[in-house]
Amino acid sequence: MKAPQALTHEFVEFVPRELRQGVLYVSIPYATVIHMCCCGCGQQVVTPLAPSQWTLSFDGKSISLHPSVGN
Repeated sequence: MKAPQALTHEFVEFVPRELRQGVLYVSIPYATVIHMCCCGCGQQVVTPLAPSQWTLSFDGKSISLHPSVGN
């Protein structure tokens, strides 16, 4: 599987059964972000949103996670 050049985002309530490569799924009700690993390995990366873990910023156009998500 080829790694994506850039990620897009999609706000969802529930995580879809099948994730699309290159899409960052954001569930505000469940304080979770999930995406397919950007290296192309096919692993699902789950990022729990919490002040002691990761925080999400949204400027109305783009999303940023802090700290960055590593492999």
